[in-house]
Amino acid sequence: MIQGTIENGLHSRLRLKLESPTGPLDFKALIDSGFDGQVALPYFAADKLRLELARFVEVTYANGQSVAEVVRHGVLHWHDKLRAGEVILSDDGEPAIGTDLMQGCVVTMDFIQNVLQIDKSAA
Repeated sequence: MIQGTIENGLHSRLRLKLESPTGPLDFKALIDSGFDGQVALPYFAADKLRLELARFVEVTYANGQSVAEVVRHGVLHWHDKLRAGEVILSDDGEPAIGTDLMQGCVVTMDFIQNVLQIDKSAA
């Protein structure tokens, strides 16, 4: 099980670790159910990681703006295992975790106790 918090009773976040050629990056990320990728990092945080280029992808943001964003290969720590994944780089200032990373998981958000839990599915 992975645990996070719901900050200020509104924003669900958890800590995530990403491996890179320059060493690990440990960061707090917002759970974004409107983001269908795995992980998004701001350019300023990702530039120093030297992750291998995977592709470019067209992203449409909530404000309707469509932008071609850079996608890089990454290795994430997820449920106590290393998992190959994709990291989208963007101008957004906050790291985010999307729904693709949570496939096969049960996500529970308790807005009374301000606790977020992500469990692997028993199925």
